[in-house]
Amino acid sequence: MGWEVIRVKMESPTPLASDIGQRVSIRLREDGGLRDILGILEALNSVRKKDGSLEKFDPVHIAAWRIVSPVSQKAGTGAPTSIRINEIEQSLENTWPAEEIITRGGWRYRLSSGFTYRANSIIPFGKLPLGQPLLPYSEEIQYAIKEFESRGLVPTFHLPLPAYAELDEALERDGWELIIDAHILIADTLDIPTPPLAAEFTFVVEDYPSDQWLAVQGDSVGKKIMSAYPAKYISISHRSELIATGRVADSDGWAVLSRIFIKEEFRGKGLARPLLGELVKNSPSTKSALQVDISNSPAIHLYATSGFRAHHIYRYRSYKG
Repeated sequence: MGWEVIRVKMESPTPLASDIGQRVSIRLREDGGLRDILGILEALNSVRKKDGSLEKFDPVHIAAWRIVSPVSQKAGTGAPTSIRINEIEQSLENTWPAEEIITRGGWRYRLSSGFTYRANSIIPFGKLPLGQPLLPYSEEIQYAIKEFESRGLVPTFHLPLPAYAELDEALERDGWELIIDAHILIADTLDIPTPPLAAEFTFVVEDYPSDQWLAVQGDSVGKKIMSAYPAKYISISHRSELIATGRVADSDGWAVLSRIFIKEEFRGKGLARPLLGELVKNSPSTKSALQVDISNSPAIHLYATSGFRAHHIYRYRSYKG
């Protein structure tokens, strides 16, 4: 990660006690020349460098100094692809928490009451190619089938691709059926337009999923999962009736958008982009992510023309016995 100067302490020739803990760049006059040190200011005469070593200095030798801050990276850049995929998938999972999570090696079992595949599936996160299950692959598969079926759930895998393509191929060979392919789309929040609503519509912003919000797309069964994580619930009202909804929740710098829905009779009236804009306006995060079924061409077009771009695909496979 790069660094950028954010403040020059012209009013103070040396750091102050209030600056301890900041990342600083300090230029010292030494032996007739200049030397720079970069790190975390631990005391008024010492800096902890990136390699962990402590560099001490005499403040009277400071020629100039600055506080520096990390340059914000574009969404979906910086780390290797597999790490970025796991990072985004973890944020999506955090904001849609399963009722119970069991970690077995590098496979995470997400178990709930059956509402949504995300909260009722196994996601690999361990070392490629198979995610490092606790038991050898075939034995862990048998354990997974028994665990899900004992709870009245359909055994299902959530497979981020291309990272876990080999696991996907193994499951396909073993007869696990393809259920859904979906895109994870990402955007830099500042790239998402925020157009206003037409005069006859108004936004409603709530901190919880109200019965009226849930009724717009019949989500009452999901209230328990949605209420388990802090989020903003946005609606569009028309003549005192809620006719569109969306949810935004923040995790690790990502604004996760979900449950975006507009009643059919109000589609095509220019509501989708203002709704997206209002969602991100209610988040402090600089990056945004959402998921969309790969077959939903109108939604993909909307998001692609609203600043979003494809990051990866995920796939659900289920075992039907």
